[in-house]
Amino acid sequence: MIEKNKAAEFIDTQNSLNEFVRKLDGKAVIGIDTEFERIRTYYPKLCLIQVATSDSMACIDCLANLDLSNFWKLIYREDIEKFIHSGSQDLEIFYLENKSLPQNIFDTQIAASLLGYPMQIGIKNLLMDELRINIEKSETRSDWSKRPLHPNQLQYAIEDVAHLLELGKSLKKKLKIKGRLEWCKEDCNKMLATKTGLMDQENAWKKIKGIKKLNTKFQNTAIELSNWRENQSAIKNIPKKWLMDDIEIINVSKMDPQSLNKIKLEPLMNKYMQESDIENMIQTLRNIKNFKKERIRNNKIKMIPNYKLIIEKINTLIIKEAKLLGITQEALATKKDILLLVQGRENRLNVGWRKSQLNKGIKKILK
Repeated sequence: MIEKNKAAEFIDTQNSLNEFVRKLDGKAVIGIDTEFERIRTYYPKLCLIQVATSDSMACIDCLANLDLSNFWKLIYREDIEKFIHSGSQDLEIFYLENKSLPQNIFDTQIAASLLGYPMQIGIKNLLMDELRINIEKSETRSDWSKRPLHPNQLQYAIEDVAHLLELGKSLKKKLKIKGRLEWCKEDCNKMLATKTGLMDQENAWKKIKGIKKLNTKFQNTAIELSNWRENQSAIKNIPKKWLMDDIEIINVSKMDPQSLNKIKLEPLMNKYMQESDIENMIQTLRNIKNFKKERIRNNKIKMIPNYKLIIEKINTLIIKEAKLLGITQEALATKKDILLLVQGRENRLNVGWRKSQLNKGIKKILK
């Protein structure tokens, strides 16, 4: 546990960073968190990295033109365990910075969910419940790209990792007692194998409301248009909705590509969507005419017979089993997990600890 009066370093020089990395070298466990800015950009702008060990902690200024290569090498070492909390966005940052993900991750939010806590519990509530430690969360909407950082910002940032090792130790102890530590490792590894956010740009279209309700022809056009928006937004490094809104993608996808022209699409023009972008988009849409491959739509996948009754019975089974385990239903299985199972697709209920807990009951239902 870090001493209560232990001050955090603020690292904004190469020498201090190099020295801190040397301190980290012999540690078996490191707590890590990030602060970034992405309101005005497509790519998140990494502004700060907070790190804590058993005897030191620091905020690394990522806007100070530092060479972070040795730091990243250390973070990516598999013999060092990294404690994070709700780390999907941090992992996205790591991926964008290094084109890969670090292994040996322990996510305290995942750990907590296997002990009966809500799936999305924040670190403030978890620290209070587990350790009776109260931290402030007043700087949640801070602009982390501004310099100098205010002392309140630094206090907020470091508190996210200051107690992370002690929290992880407490949760691990409880998981061991319940025989669920391997469950947690499995779910953390699953998180590392699941691409999200900008790690999975090709599937960004799935977040567009209404796109799956389109007929196949319009849907294919909307998907290609979504991919075009992703590429152009990345090139300009602006939020994609600044270039083109979701509803505009749906509307344009229903138009005949051959009849499109700059005048017809003039309402789309804005500060970021220039005339040249309109021309580029029209050309992209016209090229879709030769796109023959039809994507399989999720709502058209053939279900097993009596699938509605099967889903209902499996859901009832999961509610009962989750209650016996003392965890939330979502921690055991989501509605998507059940749907994928009934569709005969890859899902979490067919592997690992969830299979061992549910397989017998599910087989009985399917028979």
